[in-house]
Amino acid sequence: MSLVLNTNIASLQAQNNLTKSGSALSTATQDLSSGLKINSAADNAAGYAIATRFQTQIGGLGQASENASDAINLAQTAGSALSQITSNLQSIRDLAVQSANGTYQSSDRAAINTSVQQYLSEITRIANQTTFNGTNVLNGSVGQLSFQIGANVGQQINVQLGQGATTSQVGQISEISTADVSGAFVNASGLSGQSISLSGLTIEGADGNSYSLSGASASNAQGLADAINAAGIAGVSAAVNASGGINIYSTGELAVTGSALTGAAGTAFNFTNNAVAFGASGVGTTATGFAATGAAYTNGSVITASGSLTGGDVLTVDDSNNLISRVDAALTQVSTFQSTLGAVQNRFQSTIATVSAQQTNLTASQSSIQDTDFAATTAQLSKAQVLQQAGISVLATANAQPQQILKLLG
Repeated sequence: MSLVLNTNIASLQAQNNLTKSGSALSTATQDLSSGLKINSAADNAAGYAIATRFQTQIGGLGQASENASDAINLAQTAGSALSQITSNLQSIRDLAVQSANGTYQSSDRAAINTSVQQYLSEITRIANQTTFNGTNVLNGSVGQLSFQIGANVGQQINVQLGQGATTSQVGQISEISTADVSGAFVNASGLSGQSISLSGLTIEGADGNSYSLSGASASNAQGLADAINAAGIAGVSAAVNASGGINIYSTGELAVTGSALTGAAGTAFNFTNNAVAFGASGVGTTATGFAATGAAYTNGSVITASGSLTGGDVLTVDDSNNLISRVDAALTQVSTFQSTLGAVQNRFQSTIATVSAQQTNLTASQSSIQDTDFAATTAQLSKAQVLQQAGISVLATANAQPQQILKLLG
């Protein structure tokens, strides 16, 4: 190796290597002190961008989980209130069944009705005053709430709250009423109690299916009502009314078809021409009076459920039977609402579990990109420290080399 004075290549090389080891030492020190191997975009531009995007998703998922918890709390609030409404409806129904008993006088029913009205008022109060963070959840005023259950736009679950639970919003039924039907069970000789086959009678249930009373018969109005009740028609019930006819109630749509229900004595019982027609062996006994919610009824016509619990009372047997049917319809609506809220709670619980798993996996991915591996970085620190010490020693030796020229000159 040549011995020169102006240029000390060995010193320059030692300085370069010392700079590199110093940079490695600085990086290792920073990584170990911060716990991050990407402390700025300069450390790893692509990794920094990916880790930042992951952090955005992780934060959004954390908030989404909290949103889902809020939704569960809202559903539980509404569900608890609906349980109280159900309890009040059951109490009203019990009182209506009591009032429908023929042994009670008008004054007795008036006393019972006082309690009924209080329960009805309480139902409306609960529905109007049940709120969650200022939002009423049981009077139908909200309609639909959307809950953000993801980190990105459009990741939502909608909860329908349009079904209110006030007395004016539940208890819709369809109803067909008859006038006195006793003439249908009188034969040509004028004897009452004659049996009529009901095989031709078909009634649409609240489930939309048609039910036939095939094999059934009746010898009076009560027997006809009993046969309808015994047929197991979905959402349909019947009772004898004050006129000696029958009332048929349904929690859904209602249609009755029954042409020429003929008994052994030739008695006919028809649901045609807006009336009930009775005839026996050529003897014309005709009675009219079939009506649907106050209007004449035509054989096979579909009656739509209407009305509500508002104005319901138990002041008469007919009123009591009507209220029983309306309460049954209300109980169905409320229980369906509760079931929906229960299903919503389960859905949000599942959402929370899913979001938590996503958040965990994204955090793990972010960690692998951004976090310091202390085992590896500690080794790098030790290596850099040794190189620094060695580099300084070697640099000192290299800087001393030009002094050897003095020995040549001496």
